[in-house]
Amino acid sequence: METKRLLVSLVHYPVYVLGPGVRVGLWTQGCSIKCKGCMSKHTWAFDESKGIDIESLSRKLLSYKCSRLTISGGEPFDQPEAFLELLKRVRPYFEDILVYSGYKMEFLKERFPEHLSFIDALVDGEFIEGLESKFLYKGSDNQRLFVLNENLKEFYIEWAKKEKDKLLQLVKKDNIIYLIGIPYQEDIKKFQHEIQSLYELRV
Repeated sequence: METKRLLVSLVHYPVYVLGPGVRVGLWTQGCSIKCKGCMSKHTWAFDESKGIDIESLSRKLLSYKCSRLTISGGEPFDQPEAFLELLKRVRPYFEDILVYSGYKMEFLKERFPEHLSFIDALVDGEFIEGLESKFLYKGSDNQRLFVLNENLKEFYIEWAKKEKDKLLQLVKKDNIIYLIGIPYQEDIKKFQHEIQSLYELRV
């Protein structure tokens, strides 16, 4: 039986700024939420050309020999069947899976409880332009961190206390610069303006 395909914007290793520790990062392609002021509009379109079969994607994620994985978007839960198959495939090999979602946890518990059983921590909520946050893990102050794995609770609580220090990663792939991390909202447009004269910027 042919494996499902997940639309993927980017896979990168190492990631230092989206979750505690050194991590593999996966950004899905496609988002129906489309928050005003989103810094990742290039991930909104459900571009079928970005599809990767789950078996190949799993092998790629595991090839980095890293035990921590961050999944963001786009919106991972907008591809629920493929996303669940990926979680099932990689769960035995990662001790820590963190997911970012624009949906609230209450909605996810109702609609996707099986997905949550394979996830260790989740940051929920839409990005709200103008509602700034000083904390490293979130783009706007309404967003919340849920630690679903009790064994990792202290690890994540310490990470969630960290304030933004403007530490970001820039990754160049195919002459495109990807910005990895969560900057202050006031810095986004300034940063985009400064670098767009050199490369196409995606964040």
